[in-house]
Amino acid sequence: MKHIINIYKAACLTGLLALSTTSCTDWLTIYPQDRVVEENFWEDKSDLEGVRYGAYRQMASTVSKFAVWGDLRSDSYELNSIDHSDQKQRDMYNEIMTGMPDSSMSVFDWGSVYTTINYCNKVLQHGAEVLEKDKQFTTGEWYQMKAEMTALRALNYFYLIRAFKDIPYTTRVVNSDSEVDDFPLTNQLAVLDSIISDCESVKGQARNRFSAKTDSKGMITNCAIYAMLADMYLWRASLHQGRHDKNTLDSGIIGGEWRKYSYLEDYQMAVDYSELCLQSLAKQNEEERNSAGLTTSSEETINYGLGSNYNMIKNNFDGASLSLVPRLEALTSIFKTGNSRESIFELQYRVSDGLKNDIVNSLYGYGNGTHLQVCKAAFDPLYVGGISGTDADCGGMWDSRLWICCQNKLATGNNQSGSAQAQAGYYCMKYQIGPSPFLTMDGASTNREIKSLKYSSTEYNNWIVYRMTDVMLIKAEALACLGNSNANAVKAICNAIHRRSYCNFRDASKLPNEDAYKGTIGNIRTTEEKTNTSGGTTTGNVDNVKLVLNERQIELLGEGKRWFDLVRYAERNSYTKNDPEDPREKGVTNGQSGVAKMVDEFLKNAYSNYATTLKNRFKNRWGLYCPIYYMEVKASNGKIEQNPVWNKSKYEQ
Repeated sequence: MKHIINIYKAACLTGLLALSTTSCTDWLTIYPQDRVVEENFWEDKSDLEGVRYGAYRQMASTVSKFAVWGDLRSDSYELNSIDHSDQKQRDMYNEIMTGMPDSSMSVFDWGSVYTTINYCNKVLQHGAEVLEKDKQFTTGEWYQMKAEMTALRALNYFYLIRAFKDIPYTTRVVNSDSEVDDFPLTNQLAVLDSIISDCESVKGQARNRFSAKTDSKGMITNCAIYAMLADMYLWRASLHQGRHDKNTLDSGIIGGEWRKYSYLEDYQMAVDYSELCLQSLAKQNEEERNSAGLTTSSEETINYGLGSNYNMIKNNFDGASLSLVPRLEALTSIFKTGNSRESIFELQYRVSDGLKNDIVNSLYGYGNGTHLQVCKAAFDPLYVGGISGTDADCGGMWDSRLWICCQNKLATGNNQSGSAQAQAGYYCMKYQIGPSPFLTMDGASTNREIKSLKYSSTEYNNWIVYRMTDVMLIKAEALACLGNSNANAVKAICNAIHRRSYCNFRDASKLPNEDAYKGTIGNIRTTEEKTNTSGGTTTGNVDNVKLVLNERQIELLGEGKRWFDLVRYAERNSYTKNDPEDPREKGVTNGQSGVAKMVDEFLKNAYSNYATTLKNRFKNRWGLYCPIYYMEVKASNGKIEQNPVWNKSKYEQ
């Protein structure tokens, strides 16, 4: 952590940077470095707001790392087969994807995330004194700002523990090198306990919405805090399940101490907070609609039988003309326009702010500048007939998400706009949706194929941290983990999300009433489903969890979620008395059985030639997490230990 103190000194201690608000018309400039004595800086509300907005801007600058940490090692991708102009970066990605990350790789430098955390700590430290000085700054405004910064800090720590496991943890402001010496690694579960407690302490105290839609979606609201709590409880339950032998209140070692703990209670908390988040989002959308004086929403919504809190934007496929030029309202609104009614929290990028989301074009899209292709071998098993489909009634060819998330090279001669030549393979295009009509189709009404595709390169797409279907699937996963009695509820959620994007050209009007799991439309499946005596399928508890993870893989492709999902799955399945003891957590097995299960269940499709190699390289649960940047280890004077699986870098001998 000492490595990042120079960043703190330049950016946080004196507020050197000019920090933009999430509203593109306002700029708050903090005093230059050579004119500030910090104790004279915190005078009024605008000083707090400058650093508050700076925290959001700083977090937006770290998205490239969040994307790599949360997605790159998963089964969703393979390297672009086209030679890349940035071969050094391509080689680094290849090493990470094949289980050979090195602590010298700058992508593992967590300094920028701790800078965001220090911004939050600055606001939280000085808020009370500003409240005393500025009589125009109300107690209510301070409580709302305090809730925002507490939750934003927790969210950044949540990224760190999912990526690195044990990390330095503090809620204090860091102003000097000497202060950094106090921060050794803190156990992942201890950090998770702390940030859950922090979010619990401020839930309901943030704003429900802001006057500007970009702020309601681009800043922390109560809805976002509920989403974070749902996600955090799901993670904590999974981590503990992999360390306990029973589904009941159990004794176990937590943070080095024996404690009573029930992970089933945490799964239920994940369900409850997911529902509270969706209720809050529905209320936010309704208030916004009423405040705008609209009698109807500009986006048609449908809940597919789940209730009013589950109203999703409808993709319109009805009618012969729309089957030729389908309107992808939901996909366009969510990814191209941004800040949709389904958005809960997304980091904002604008030309006027001068901050680009470079990772979008670097990882995704067509062309030589794209590092990743979508792994067809991983997606084919998710659909009867594969992602291309061989039957007009099934297969991924009818799932409109794959039209933009797993787009194949178009046939020779098709009018592909935006690229001189189609690239071989499949590509994630959700951030490159072009002007309407994005797609035009050709062929018989029951066998449409993509004729032409328009797309645009952009560096200013918002980065979605949480959106509605993500939270719905968090709820579904927690329900699945609670037991088979929730199987119907799990399927209902997955069905609704699946149906929203599924196009049935034979009779689109009946689509909302059809069941994807009866084989009539886009039959997404798990490999463990078994035929029962009545000709249907039956799924056990594990199958329902996989069902949700499969739906998450399709729905959230390219959003920095998949590797974290697989880590959670591996951790949840880590308990066995036959595994060796964990090298750091005494009294706990090292989780190598969970790692092997995850590789066999998921990674083997994408890395069929590497499955055994990957299990050997990951070794145990520590292999699921990133190596710590070598400069952090070097500067810590022994207080920060390298990840025990990745401790053989030439820089750390």
